[in-house]
Amino acid sequence: MTNEIPLKFYDIVDEYSTEAAQAVNDDERDALAHYFQLLITRLMNNEEISEEAQQEMAAEAGIKPQRIDDIAEFLNQWGNE
Repeated sequence: MTNEIPLKFYDIVDEYSTEAAQAVNDDERDALAHYFQLLITRLMNNEEISEEAQQEMAAEAGIKPQRIDDIAEFLNQWGNE
């Protein structure tokens, strides 16, 4: 990956991995960090995130589509804490 992903997104991956419905493999960490970066950047910019946008970001980051709903639920719960 040519762009450096800030460590804070890897911290979120670590937190997510403790609560994920499906175990997170080491080879998924970069893709998940990238996905969290894309999602959180949009949220911080007050952009709406549709299901289509989530699927596009998942494809761009290279995460499994099955993780999309699990991550959305995690972020929703994380944002409420």
